[in-house]
Amino acid sequence: MIAQCQLEKLPENNKLIVGQIRQMNDRLTELPGLSEQAPRADIERVYYAVNTLFIDEAKAGMSREACVKALQAEGVSVSAYVYTLQHELQLYHEAEWWHHKPTIPDALPGSELANRTAIAIPCFTKAVPELVDQYVKAFEKVWAHRAQLASV
Repeated sequence: MIAQCQLEKLPENNKLIVGQIRQMNDRLTELPGLSEQAPRADIERVYYAVNTLFIDEAKAGMSREACVKALQAEGVSVSAYVYTLQHELQLYHEAEWWHHKPTIPDALPGSELANRTAIAIPCFTKAVPELVDQYVKAFEKVWAHRAQLASV
């Protein structure tokens, strides 16, 4: 019953979250070295828990670590995002669990790159346009001073 009530609200909730993320990311990805994962044109993107951006340290002119630290100093809830790489889980390397053990590559460069460059920002589940604007301004301030951060 509770799940059914929540499912009825899901399209409206997703629309709110995606709308706020678009308001934020459309501005943030204009900053040098910041990008986001882009779905195919025929895919409707939804978000769960975090809004993930990626930093190209060379283009941004600062490290991910310096960027995150500076944003946190500005009051932004942000972190260097690292997720568990599935191909590294022991389960996939133990033959006893598999009728046909999968062939797992030693490295997945795309996943490893994402783990080195991802920045997580929370998804706002309520309408908070003033908070979205504060986050954008904090990012813009950090980017305006990134030359000083590069030498830290």
